[in-house]
Amino acid sequence: MRRLRASTAVLVSGVLALSACAPPQSAEDSAASYPDRPIELVVPFDPGGGTDLTARVIANALSDELGVPVNVVNKPGAEQVTGVDYVRKSRPDGYTLLADGAASSSIQSFKKDLPFAWDDRTFIGRVTSGAHAYAVAADSPYTTLDQLITALKQDPKKFRTSWSGGATTSDLTLLSLLRDAQVEVGDLTRVPYRSSGDAMQAVVSDLLDFGVGGATATFSLAQSKDLRVLAVTGDKPVAMLGGVPTTAALGHPELDVTYWVGLSGPPGMPAAINDRLEDAIASITRNPDVLKQLDNIGVNGAPLTGQPFADYVRGEVTTFTELRRLAGATG
Repeated sequence: MRRLRASTAVLVSGVLALSACAPPQSAEDSAASYPDRPIELVVPFDPGGGTDLTARVIANALSDELGVPVNVVNKPGAEQVTGVDYVRKSRPDGYTLLADGAASSSIQSFKKDLPFAWDDRTFIGRVTSGAHAYAVAADSPYTTLDQLITALKQDPKKFRTSWSGGATTSDLTLLSLLRDAQVEVGDLTRVPYRSSGDAMQAVVSDLLDFGVGGATATFSLAQSKDLRVLAVTGDKPVAMLGGVPTTAALGHPELDVTYWVGLSGPPGMPAAINDRLEDAIASITRNPDVLKQLDNIGVNGAPLTGQPFADYVRGEVTTFTELRRLAGATG
């Protein structure tokens, strides 16, 4: 028995020695086999919002395309900083990704106390683009967007609307309306709400005079005829809202703020992994079944990858900075 134990010990020692001598898997080898295990897709918002709904469609499509589970994990908090920082500090191996958007990227450039550089990440690609909506209660005296703009010009101080501290594209969509009406944001009563859905519910409850938010947040209330959607941003009408016109069709092409959802990752991701994910984005945004699922939640496939995507996001900083200045927004 002692001889058997001694032989076993020698065998184990030999295996350990060989393992120690074997070279570790290189970054190139890891990239070549990517992906070979589940991917975590971090949503920096609560469940149920527009970004979360879109991210879940994207995650399912990527799972089919990449052959591994892509699991959505919600990490809200601190105006999206919590989720972004979690991804930023993760290993740059492609297994922790961010469901990114303007609120978690370009808009963060306005934060004076941000604990990291806002663009300290790997920009992989935009996947979708979605419309915002301008809406009032069904019994509101305003039946057109122009009527609302005229009333804002005449007496802005009587209006109550939602506001998220200037930290979302919904806020910027409001600012574009106020710029058009030549009204400063401080002239309105701004009421904080956590989501577009909450804000639209407040509109129908007569707690707000009008609401601005992702078009997705208006669907159920518009279909129940509790909410009147006056217009949507973007270059085409939203199918789920029937005949609601675009702002451009109404003669207001400058009211063009949309929201996007895409993929980012930690800084320093290998090019081979980025390429694999960019190819996956291109593939899923050509898939008719995926496009139909996106259309059902009010967003469009809008692929943009690599350096053009990074340039697009950085360009938003310039656009949004000017928009905030013209509307007198400081926070």
